[in-house]
Amino acid sequence: MGKGETLRYAFNTGRRELSTVIPLEANLYLDQIDVQRYCPRSVPNASHEHCQAGDVKTCLDDCPLLGRPQRQALKIALKAKEYLPSIPAVTVPQPIQPDLISMNEPDENSLVLATANNSLTFEVLITVWAQGVTPAYLLLVDCLGNTVDMAMVFGEFKPERLKQALTRSGLEVRLSHRRIIVPGLTEPLAEQFREATEWDIEVGPICAAELPLFLGDSWVF
Repeated sequence: MGKGETLRYAFNTGRRELSTVIPLEANLYLDQIDVQRYCPRSVPNASHEHCQAGDVKTCLDDCPLLGRPQRQALKIALKAKEYLPSIPAVTVPQPIQPDLISMNEPDENSLVLATANNSLTFEVLITVWAQGVTPAYLLLVDCLGNTVDMAMVFGEFKPERLKQALTRSGLEVRLSHRRIIVPGLTEPLAEQFREATEWDIEVGPICAAELPLFLGDSWVF
């Protein structure tokens, strides 16, 4: 059998039939990307209705208010379907080792992002990060292998686990700051994260493809 195919038994004929099954894909929250929040403040929102509608060509080619870095970040967000991997909707955790990942040779001033220790989540984030060369640390928090959304549903993205991950990582002695960006879906826990870790908590976007826009000048192409 090929990929995406399964055997089905036909009771009316007694024969086995090969049928094609379209696998369900995970929700990457592309519909949660809020382009308008990054549009220049000096013009009415009505001038950027094409952005909200996902009119990629107009946003990238015709908006005179966007500089080259903004256009590139916008392209990463609006064209995410073209480069993000197809992620299956799985019902069981896909754990990877909770760890600290160095991306693009970070130093003491580099930013830190936290996410769940799920292999599919990691694949999406790394794919987005590969669109630029921004130095950063990626902290994989032990959420029992759940994705961020499922970790929130099951109560596994716990403040004490974020604290444990930070302690094990040794980031306190590597960095000149104590700031960390957490996933947008964990916003309800932001204050608890602050209390548990005594770090400055910044809530990032829900969709990973929005990160270049969210980071602004901190994102390096």
